[in-house]
Amino acid sequence: MSEPTIAVAFGGGGARGLSHIWIMDALDELGVKPVAISGTSIGAIASSLYALGMSGKDLHDHILSLFGKPNEVLSRFWQMRPKSFSDWFEKETRFSEFDAENVIEAFLPEIIDKEFADLIIPASFSATNYFTGQEVVFKEGNLQKAVAASMAIPALFKPVDYEGQMLVDGACANPMPVDHVRDKADLVIAVDVVGLPLKPEKGHPSQWEMGLGSTQLLMQTIQREKMRHDKVDILIHPRIGSFRVLDFLKAKEILEASKGAKEDVKRALEAKLG
Repeated sequence: MSEPTIAVAFGGGGARGLSHIWIMDALDELGVKPVAISGTSIGAIASSLYALGMSGKDLHDHILSLFGKPNEVLSRFWQMRPKSFSDWFEKETRFSEFDAENVIEAFLPEIIDKEFADLIIPASFSATNYFTGQEVVFKEGNLQKAVAASMAIPALFKPVDYEGQMLVDGACANPMPVDHVRDKADLVIAVDVVGLPLKPEKGHPSQWEMGLGSTQLLMQTIQREKMRHDKVDILIHPRIGSFRVLDFLKAKEILEASKGAKEDVKRALEAKLG
């Protein structure tokens, strides 16, 4: 009898999604190659890199090398700034927004100029049509455009224009796209990294934190409702509750705190596979 096929759905959750690395690492060590993967936001980033052949260990080393150097991170963001004052207006850029495609070029060179056809593992990503609220699923075409649309958190990133649609973060419609892969494998692993807003040690959350926190609450609500219909065989909750959505400079701490997810995946798979 052949081994059951496995698919993975990587959820959205900002910096908390760095813990997706441990799921990849567990599958690598078990010698398991998913037949399909899906992702939203940070999950789309993880999915794209994994589907292109990057191992969990390689991604782990890349993340620590990059975010372990705050000055390097700031330098890359500085290089993305408009080069003249007029550019702010010509490109319709607000001072608080980044271009998601520029961020990908600065931090994820592995997926520049790649297409879905280049993927070793079939993958799909979620984005959201801002004006209709409908999910837009990317399965073909330019990988960079798809990932940019999936990660375009409103107010942080500019919306992505695609075929006449204004697209924003896929987590607004489908925070953990289990439904993309449910019919493609015998077993589905889903990774939930949404989390909940953190209470500050003193005072009240800032206006910015309130906005991001409210989005998290909405994502949790959507996810709970979808889970009533989307069957998941293995649901992984990495231990990332003490970190915020934009805590990328705490990459080392996030990876250390969530390391247990690797063994969680291994134990769950061994129990399912006998």
